[in-house]
Amino acid sequence: MKKTFLILCGSIIILVLIFSYLYYNYQVGIAQVQKNNQEYESYTTNQILGSSLMTLMNKASNDNEQNQVEKDEEGLYIENDTNSIKIDVKFLEADKAVSMEKIQSLGEDMFLKNYRSMSFSCTQKEYHEKTNQIKYLLFEQV
Repeated sequence: MKKTFLILCGSIIILVLIFSYLYYNYQVGIAQVQKNNQEYESYTTNQILGSSLMTLMNKASNDNEQNQVEKDEEGLYIENDTNSIKIDVKFLEADKAVSMEKIQSLGEDMFLKNYRSMSFSCTQKEYHEKTNQIKYLLFEQV
């Protein structure tokens, strides 16, 4: 009887510890997503300069690399359903938006030389359905 009781108590303690660990990891994940979203959303509330936009594009590329987001044959990040981030920029002189990868491939110096002091505003923001993490931002030159 004592042996059965001890086995039952031990099993319950192990289950409680496992569920506590899983819940803790879940909460840490939510906090990380919220922190990450806040960092990106801080750039979307007001107009920003081209230099800040370049910083944001570098952050998005770095996050994509850390999250091992794959690239297609054109060098563009392939959107996944959890943690990919894409940024497009619409310039006044262009009809179509340009991806951050294209801007970075042409060179940060070129972008900063021409657009460092220009203002940009975020006009579109999308989130991953699965993780509620930012997946797309569109900035337009003002």
